[in-house]
Amino acid sequence: MIVLVPVDGSPAALQAVRLVAGYHGAHPAFVPLLVNVQALPLSLWPEPKPDSGAIESALIDEGQLILKAALAMLAAAGLDVKSEVRMGIAAQALLDEAAARRAELIVMGTRGMGQISAFVLGSVATRVVHRAKVPVILVKADARLPTAFGREQRVLLAMDGSAHASEAAHWLAGRPPWLGETAVDMVYVQEPLPLFAALLPPHDDVLAQWGGRLSEEATREARAALAAAGIENRVHAPAGEPAARIVRLAGELRSDFIVMGARGLGAAHHALLGSVALKTVHLSPVPVMLVP
Repeated sequence: MIVLVPVDGSPAALQAVRLVAGYHGAHPAFVPLLVNVQALPLSLWPEPKPDSGAIESALIDEGQLILKAALAMLAAAGLDVKSEVRMGIAAQALLDEAAARRAELIVMGTRGMGQISAFVLGSVATRVVHRAKVPVILVKADARLPTAFGREQRVLLAMDGSAHASEAAHWLAGRPPWLGETAVDMVYVQEPLPLFAALLPPHDDVLAQWGGRLSEEATREARAALAAAGIENRVHAPAGEPAARIVRLAGELRSDFIVMGARGLGAAHHALLGSVALKTVHLSPVPVMLVP
């Protein structure tokens, strides 16, 4: 299978390459495609048009130079690696390349993550995630990488009762061959119990939440799908701010990946479309896999 890996020379992109280089599954079935995207400069001055062919040739040379370290890393790992330098707008060029090559996975670094707003408004990773037709693994520069990627790993699957979360669970239950043996922890984050609710006689909604009914309902379909596939799974239902609790649990369980639905993880009480996923990527100590 083709795995598209964008490379721009950033520390996060190189960490994404390291994740791929550490693949422990069947190498012939896992072919990395490194892609560097160069943008043609725009001229705003009324002067003679520059030689576009010479400029493009120079940019391609620059892209190949950026790819050099990543190519060496994957070749040293024994992977049959391919590479391309493309011209254009980064996100669109990457999506076009993924579609043309029928890539089954995109692995990319995230950078400029100092503020959530910067990630939401301008990141190439954000645009790729929202339009990708295949899972995208986002890797931060300081991410802790799994030690047996492709052979066995423990994933933390974030559930909120949405159709997108259930689709992510069904994707895992399909046992993608490249993923290897997978143990799944599911997490459904509950709202903290307000003080007045704790003091007043319990109502049906409070009993449903703290009696475990909400978490059972939110994970029922996922648990059934995973069990039918013979995948070990268990459910955790902590209370608190969703992204912070997901990330904390991933650390406690030593999860190799956090897996989430890419199209708006967030039940009614979590409000903004996609905000939980974005915050989780920002905070996570491990790679985050977003499933369309």
